[in-house]
Amino acid sequence: MNADSVSRWLTLSANIGVLIGIILLIVELDQNSALVRAQIHQSRSDAHVGHRLDDSEDEHMPPIWIKLRDNGYPSDTSSVDVLTPIELHRFTAYIAARHTDLDNLFYQYQQGFLDEEYYQHKIAWAIRVNAPYWKKLNVFKNNVRPSFAAEIERIMQEYGEYESST
Repeated sequence: MNADSVSRWLTLSANIGVLIGIILLIVELDQNSALVRAQIHQSRSDAHVGHRLDDSEDEHMPPIWIKLRDNGYPSDTSSVDVLTPIELHRFTAYIAARHTDLDNLFYQYQQGFLDEEYYQHKIAWAIRVNAPYWKKLNVFKNNVRPSFAAEIERIMQEYGEYESST
């Protein structure tokens, strides 16, 4: 073998090594992406469990939930009419926080960070339950992203439970 032939073999070997390195890098990036998605999902789950535990340990919200439930919540928005002004304030603050949380989750869905099944089963359902209360208690005001307002309207019209006002 002459020097030119050795040089070609070395170049070919180097190119094959670079190609193998790129393939391994792609595999590693894919694994890291899957791991990050799993961590994000776990964080979402942890936050949900934390909120549920907070609700169970809170001295104010359980009586409100019981009063609402006994008066038709979640299907009857007039259930809030039985709340005292302080209870209504607490409930409104709660559903305003849900509005922000669900808007954030919808944004994540728009960006492709939530899969379709999770979105439809968890998020769209929660929007459907909360939207009539957001409307009744004027949680929207002018503080709603246009795409989220459109999604709320789409979900509610799909179920025939909403007239546009946002």
